[in-house]
Parts: sequence; structure tokens; C-alpha cells
Amino acid sequence: MAPRKGSFAWTRSELSRFRELSRQHHGLTQVGMAAIALSVSRQRIYQLIEAGHLPVVEILGKKLVPCDELERFTALERSSGFRYDAVSAAA
Repeated sequence: MAPRKGSFAWTRSELSRFRELSRQHHGLTQVGMAAIALSVSRQRIYQLIEAGHLPVVEILGKKLVPCDELERFTALERSSGFRYDAVSAAA
């Protein structure tokens, strides 16, 4: 049985999941920091997430962006001419 959300056991399992995901993805960052890294607004990051161009993980109710996905995304933008500022929220 899964621990009840908000309980000490749930928090411990979420922190453990955070450590493992962070190890797998060479770190996780908050949406605001991802926006700074890509030089775009937080709203643009959420649009990229909704459009499926930028994956996120949710831990303790917070959306976190894998750092290796940020690197992959910027490399895609550079190599293919894909412009993340051209992505619409409806995409």
C-alpha cells in the first residue's frame, strides 16, 4: 500500500525518488531556473511543457525539469533551427 500523501513516509519516498531522478538526469531544476537558462519567460517554459517539447517530473507537488533535457533541447534548437520562441501553447 502506498503511503498517504503528506505523511512522513510519503515525503521520504518522494525525496528518494528525487535523488534517483536527479542522478539519472544529471540534476533537476525548477521551472524558473529553466527559464533563466533558456533566456525565456516562465510562461514560455510552461508552453514548452504543455506542447510536449520539454518533459518534467513532479516531486512534492513541484514541477522540475531534468537538466539533461534542457541541454538536449538547446542542442536541438541549435542544430535544427527549431525555435522554442515560435512554439505556440496550442501545439
